Amino acid sequence: MKVSDNDSERKEALADLRRLTSIILDNLQEGSQNRLMDPKETRLLGGTAIRSIRLYLKTLEEDHTRRASRDHDDSSGKSQRTIEEDQTRAGKE
Repeated sequence: MKVSDNDSERKEALADLRRLTSIILDNLQEGSQNRLMDPKETRLLGGTAIRSIRLYLKTLEEDHTRRASRDHDDSSGKSQRTIEEDQTRAGKE
């Protein structure tokens, strides 16, 4: 149960990060189009947008790596069990 809670919290955090990134990019676009921000504010908001996008992509990559590792562990565990079962059956015959 703890693993599923951690996964749900991670998914929720990832969704929050995605929303934050969208808001920052929207504000950056609106501010630059309407000349509501000076260049310093634009650079600051642009830097924040880049950092949030990098964090989002890094989190996605970590999730992909974790899933691939988990899938690999599951498949190798099944293979090992299958080998052991075959050896046990061969010993009985």
